[in-house]
Amino acid sequence: MADYIGLRIAKWRTTSGMTQQQLADRVGVSAAYITMIEGGKRAVTKRSLIIALATALGVRVEDLTAQPIQPRDATDLAVYAAVPGIRRALDEDPEGPLPDVGDVARRADAALHARMSCDYVTYASLLPALVEDARHLANADETEQAGLALLARVAFTGAVGLKSLGHVDLSMRLAERSELAAQRLGNPDEIAAAAFAVAQVALTGGSQRRSYTLAAAAADEVGDIATGDLASWYGLLRLHAAISAASLGRGDDATAHYAEAEGALRRADGPDRWRMEFSQANVATWRVGIALENGEPERAPVYARQVDQTALRGAQRRARLHIDAGRGHYAAGDSDRAVRQFLAADQISSQELRSRAAVREITGQMVRDARRRGSDQLRDLAVRVGIDPLDPDIS
Repeated sequence: MADYIGLRIAKWRTTSGMTQQQLADRVGVSAAYITMIEGGKRAVTKRSLIIALATALGVRVEDLTAQPIQPRDATDLAVYAAVPGIRRALDEDPEGPLPDVGDVARRADAALHARMSCDYVTYASLLPALVEDARHLANADETEQAGLALLARVAFTGAVGLKSLGHVDLSMRLAERSELAAQRLGNPDEIAAAAFAVAQVALTGGSQRRSYTLAAAAADEVGDIATGDLASWYGLLRLHAAISAASLGRGDDATAHYAEAEGALRRADGPDRWRMEFSQANVATWRVGIALENGEPERAPVYARQVDQTALRGAQRRARLHIDAGRGHYAAGDSDRAVRQFLAADQISSQELRSRAAVREITGQMVRDARRRGSDQLRDLAVRVGIDPLDPDIS
């Protein structure tokens, strides 16, 4: 069946009874532009436009991006199959003997490591039992403090990973559970981490203003004199505030928050127990994503070339850098370089690449534009992200 964002927009618009002109008026674009989007002649990749379209149509962002994607291999299935177990672990009261705190802590760190390494099979296999065990420990008087810390950490890990794989509603439940546990615990690190998770999921789900407000307020709460891991959270919250501000068209605010994040680098010398890799290289990676959101996509590849990739420890960050650089090349009209960047991301993590709705949208558009005259690399990319290279509207 035909499958691209423009077609989904047309379907929901027809269902709502809106004309193309009415939708265009609500979004603030021309009817001709809506016609091009629905006809598969313009890729829809900018977050602010997707959110505006979803809002105007009264649907979720995921309804337009078709997330989560249907499993195509064992790796995809591992995540997909873990989701019901995570929901049960959140909903059902744990029973039986208390798990060992040390063992749960080791598995929690392994899940964080697996997420940043794009090892989604391990990540997904660990989460259901981890959520259940952390809740069990948090509910017992003798292990309450350790359990709350673990629950905040485990729920955080689930939230920030699953939202990128399209499970936005579940991710918000996890983020909010992390927030509740952190507040009960009262530890600034856990509170900052949970706020970051809630802000991240809010932005993925289309709540830009809430995302920005949460991240900026949490950074203010941490303060600009924090050191160690807490300084890392200050910086990460400022980075998220920057990308949220950029998605709202507030370029000056984005620049100010980014500068604050850079300034925090010299104070962040902790052990990185959350494995978030707040470093010069990772901060520079965020700059690439901010450029995409800020209406300056042509700068994304320029910024990407300035990143020391050898200093990025996590596969997830390296893959994301290539993905964002590819998006920038495409927006600048250089499809060949976009393809090469996407294939480089695929070499790092195929699931990280094909889980990104923007990549699938751009690839489908490039194939439509090529009309069977695309390069071997483009055809290879199309197959890798689940698009028929001869007929991109069939999936």
